[in-house]
Amino acid sequence: MIGGFALLGLVVVGLGAVFTHQALQAKRQLNLASAQASELRTQISVGDVEAARTTLRELQTSTASARSATEGMLWDVVGRLPVVGGSAQAAQTVSQVLAELAGTGLQPIVDAAGSLDSRAFSPRDGRVDIAAIQRLTPALVTADRTLTSGRDRLASVRTADVIGPLREPLEELKSKIAVAQSGTSAGVTAAEVMPRMLGADGPRSYLLVVQNNAEVRSTGGLPGAFAVVQAADGRIRLTAQGAGSDFGSFDEPVVPLTKDELGLYTRLMGMYWSDANFTPDFPRTGQILRAMYDKKFGDDVDGVISVDPVALSYLLKATGPIELAKGSRPVRWLTSRNVVPALLNQVYLALPDDNDAQDAFFAAAAARVFRAVASGSRDPQAMVRQMTKAASEDRLLVWSAHDDEQDVLAGTRVAGDLPGDSGTTPHVGVYLNDSTATKLEYYLQHRSTMHAQSCTGDDVQTIEATTVLTSSAPRRGAGLPRSILGPSRGARHGAMRFNVRIYAPHGGEIDEVSVDDDLQTVLSGTHRGRDVTIVPVRLSPGHTVTIRTVILTGKDQADDPVLSFTPTVERAPNSVPVASACGR
Repeated sequence: MIGGFALLGLVVVGLGAVFTHQALQAKRQLNLASAQASELRTQISVGDVEAARTTLRELQTSTASARSATEGMLWDVVGRLPVVGGSAQAAQTVSQVLAELAGTGLQPIVDAAGSLDSRAFSPRDGRVDIAAIQRLTPALVTADRTLTSGRDRLASVRTADVIGPLREPLEELKSKIAVAQSGTSAGVTAAEVMPRMLGADGPRSYLLVVQNNAEVRSTGGLPGAFAVVQAADGRIRLTAQGAGSDFGSFDEPVVPLTKDELGLYTRLMGMYWSDANFTPDFPRTGQILRAMYDKKFGDDVDGVISVDPVALSYLLKATGPIELAKGSRPVRWLTSRNVVPALLNQVYLALPDDNDAQDAFFAAAAARVFRAVASGSRDPQAMVRQMTKAASEDRLLVWSAHDDEQDVLAGTRVAGDLPGDSGTTPHVGVYLNDSTATKLEYYLQHRSTMHAQSCTGDDVQTIEATTVLTSSAPRRGAGLPRSILGPSRGARHGAMRFNVRIYAPHGGEIDEVSVDDDLQTVLSGTHRGRDVTIVPVRLSPGHTVTIRTVILTGKDQADDPVLSFTPTVERAPNSVPVASACGR
């Protein structure tokens, strides 16, 4: 009997040694694959096809070796054991996902690497090469399909089941695959809609609107300067320009407003150009702006594109400085460093009582930046990176009046749509609207964060969202002209006033709101099936207001909650997921 136990012990030790050897071999191959994947990404980005093909073959060998090392009966048995089973299954899944990605997902991307140096999606000499985009589409679709499958398979691996040292690498891999999938998904969307939107099937026209974050609105700032962009067979040009003041007001809303919209945002949202983005739902704003432009000028555009000065600062990093007319005030040269203060503050200080001169400066700046972007950046990759950064902060928004194109855009980073029922993902929103027609929000420092506190048995999460608002305006508004302080007596001494609207997830509710730790009784409403709480805020120069909100999600919303908020002059990623309290 003793000899039998000894023999069994030797077998167990031997199997353990084999498993350890295979695990170490898999780890080495996966580490090697990680380095090769980084190298491959660089080679693809610069269009070095031959080097990319060599690296891909090496990556395929490494990932195949890792998958081979984690296959077999021994790994299947270990995967069923307590404690170590989750880690073994995770290693198998990771190896399989990477091998499939290297084997099928990346090959067409590498084959097209010569065209993937970002030039396909960037204008040059006022034209985007539509045919180049169409040639890339099959490769992007294949890569996206494989990455989506890999992302979903990795999402099924519970981090909590993985032994400590492996948790961080698994989370890092999940993140990298998710980022890569997001990129290919965006590429597929662009490849599907860009040719048509750029006039492949006939001329198109779009409103290009610059939001002014100095007077805050839900999607960033009030719609200010605008231009009309025409596109035909990939060639783009400006054909008209104007200012928000050109519209005046309409006697009635230009589109029928819903009961929710009237309750939360009043009829003004459909009657004033500057109030069309009271709502955080940019597709709705696009519909309103298009209808206003049609009523005012009798021209039915095909969509609306919106940027803000912070987005322009990113684009100027790619184009380099841009010269305006000689003697231009407040600046002659626009750079990535000065465009935000120039457009949101200095123009009002330099031209305090001259609205026409202010509008002319806005129009000149918008036209020069557009022409610089359309002419083609010296570094197309930099332009794509900066546009991606703007989109990640919800500062680059696109709406198409063509339903088939809008269906493709819906849910993407550039759509700016307000999520309704998002299934198991709870969405929280914090949106700001100025209520006194000032330009004081240039001095607003804004930070919104949230974390999930707990999770019930039916997957209802309790979330705390915190919004911190600070004014850096001069004490008592000293030295600020009326064009910044606005017409309201209440803002005469530099106090900001705005309404903060906090959106609960679909099917959820606002449980508690406090302002500077004082519990509030606040106004409320609903929008697209989401509870909304309205918190009026008065913010004096040098002061800080902190809003804390306790929110309950709907049932069966166990995924990572997502926080969206108004883009202000503060630069920060938007639509940010936070860790679920349900252990997902």
